[in-house]
Amino acid sequence: MKKVWIASLFVLIGLALMACSSDKETLYVLNWGEYMDPDLVRDFEREFNARVVYETVGSNEEMELKIKQRITDYDIVIPSEYMIDKLQQEGLLHPINLALLPNLDAIEFFADARAIYEGHTIEAYMIPYFFGTIGIMYNTTNPDVLAVIEADSLCALFDPATPFNIGMYDSPRDAVAAALLCLGYSVNTQDESELQEAEDLLREASFTRFGEDDLKGDVALGNLDMALVYSGDYFEMIFVYEEDGAPINFDYYAPEHTNIWIDGFVIPTTAQNIPLAHAFINFFLDIDNAVQNADWVGYTPVIVEVFTIMVEDYEYDYEHYYPQPVGSTREPFRYLGEVHANRLNEILNRAKLN
Repeated sequence: MKKVWIASLFVLIGLALMACSSDKETLYVLNWGEYMDPDLVRDFEREFNARVVYETVGSNEEMELKIKQRITDYDIVIPSEYMIDKLQQEGLLHPINLALLPNLDAIEFFADARAIYEGHTIEAYMIPYFFGTIGIMYNTTNPDVLAVIEADSLCALFDPATPFNIGMYDSPRDAVAAALLCLGYSVNTQDESELQEAEDLLREASFTRFGEDDLKGDVALGNLDMALVYSGDYFEMIFVYEEDGAPINFDYYAPEHTNIWIDGFVIPTTAQNIPLAHAFINFFLDIDNAVQNADWVGYTPVIVEVFTIMVEDYEYDYEHYYPQPVGSTREPFRYLGEVHANRLNEILNRAKLN
């Protein structure tokens, strides 16, 4: 009889848990890899009695594809500014309802971050998350590597006769931008002769391989001498190695003139739970949560107070941590239409065939 009672108890508990689970709202989030503290996601789930289904990708283009495929109807996505522009021009984003984000009243975004999106069409569709630059992460074991980078800046990535192992980011916008910057052109040029020069530079280069988030690890390990990366990739590796007490044999070079990017929260028109999506954004705008997230992610926060805490209390006083130092030239990407986007894809695809 006791066994029957215990068995019945487990059945009742199981049914209760199933009922609780079914009562939970579900939020579908699409983000970059290693770009949000999972403990905070769990905290959000507990606070809002919700379930977060969390997926990651390695590029803006993958995000776009997943949104359009609609295998999953995402409530929150965190792309970069040019992809946000593309998505909103195609009618795929809901405007952000600022009235549902009370934590905005207590924070201030950096002017350099706001300048990327304020006054542009994306302003009504995004809330900034992190910002940074593209540059060269390099292994410091061989001093000749730094000498070449200091002499040639981004052009060091494109020498056909290079003796070094070089990684190139497998992203049309970033790879082509690096080539254009090497040539002295705008990252937003639509001049076909300039784009052709960039294509020639990419096709003739001697890249060891193309990659995404994995490039930073290969540079840190010495498998690559240098690679095009996002500034946050470098900081992320710094924090990992410091935490492990491992020797740091890598550094980051930010060209005087380079791209500045900003990633932001957006709500696709496929979203099934818009109120909970706003609650998720507002949760990450809380100062304490934003500090914890910045410490876990390693990228540069867009909120002034969070940045100050990271530098003064967490000793994040690293060179290049602030992406736009005085005297530097920074140029954000702009979405310039489908024809231009297709041309960039074509350039990178041809380069990868060589």
